[in-house]
Amino acid sequence: MPRSTTVLAAAMRPVLATAVAAVAVSAAVGLPAARAAAPTVDLQPQALARGADIAVPHIEDGLFVDGERRIELPGNDGDVLGASGAAWIAATWTNNRVGEQRRARIVRVEPDGSVRTIFVGFESRWALLSEDGSRLVTMAESGFRRAAVTVRSASDGSEVRSRVFDGWPQAVTADDRKVVVQTLRRTVLWRVGPDRVGTVTRDAAGAVSIEHDLLATSTTDPYIGGCTRLVRLSDPGTTVWRSCKERVAAISPDGTQLLTFHILTDGVGPGRITLRTLRGTRLATWTTGWISGWQWESPGTVLLEVNGTRKSATVRCTLAECENATDPVKVTPP
Repeated sequence: MPRSTTVLAAAMRPVLATAVAAVAVSAAVGLPAARAAAPTVDLQPQALARGADIAVPHIEDGLFVDGERRIELPGNDGDVLGASGAAWIAATWTNNRVGEQRRARIVRVEPDGSVRTIFVGFESRWALLSEDGSRLVTMAESGFRRAAVTVRSASDGSEVRSRVFDGWPQAVTADDRKVVVQTLRRTVLWRVGPDRVGTVTRDAAGAVSIEHDLLATSTTDPYIGGCTRLVRLSDPGTTVWRSCKERVAAISPDGTQLLTFHILTDGVGPGRITLRTLRGTRLATWTTGWISGWQWESPGTVLLEVNGTRKSATVRCTLAECENATDPVKVTPP
């Protein structure tokens, strides 16, 4: 996991001293020390030190970037979907001058740097890789409110099984045997081998982890009083955490932490995002103009696409320690 530079470490000493003082004060007045010490950090890229480059594979200007490796991909934009064994799977496409996306495809980047196309189609833009990296899931419209969800091999893109779902379906996550599908009226678990579908909950689904048996749901529309429930995927009646103010944006790779933001957040992205334990204990809050993306670089370390008052950058945060993982550039208005 990348560490902060010496300059950043020096800059953080006053923050750390403040946190220590807060713990002492909380002990004196009987408040929970962890809650009192949880930092809130305003992120302005122009004021942050430059740390190490992004450690996880990502795409920059159409290139697959993995440490020192720079591998040319078809297209000029894309997303890394995740690891598949020793290889990486990426969706790529070409943005033309008017912003249209064309020539979308899924590619497999092998350890030797070779790039192999395993699927071609516009639905590549919304494809997902299973949590274990063995399966690729694509979706294609199949009539009004209907779509075919297709499970494919992540090795060569060959079809394993396909099923049509009603109610504007959206594949949320998968492993080598199951796919979680969100429809208009329910969240279902599709067992691919026997081709069986069972209802998990009639609540809307948010972030899901099959590996860690977690599902974020909404009791009803948050604009009419709906609340977030984090439940066990295998037992939706078991509530891990509940909030009527925040919703879950992501679950950490080790299944121990959450990223959350205000339940009514919409538009370009939240201006405030919080790191919590599974039980909802606040660990840190990061604020800025707006945050357009987020992911874990490693358990406990978060990468945020930060758009501040003057500059934007990918910012790496571990609690109160934050640094730029890319060079700041001028903010582009949303």
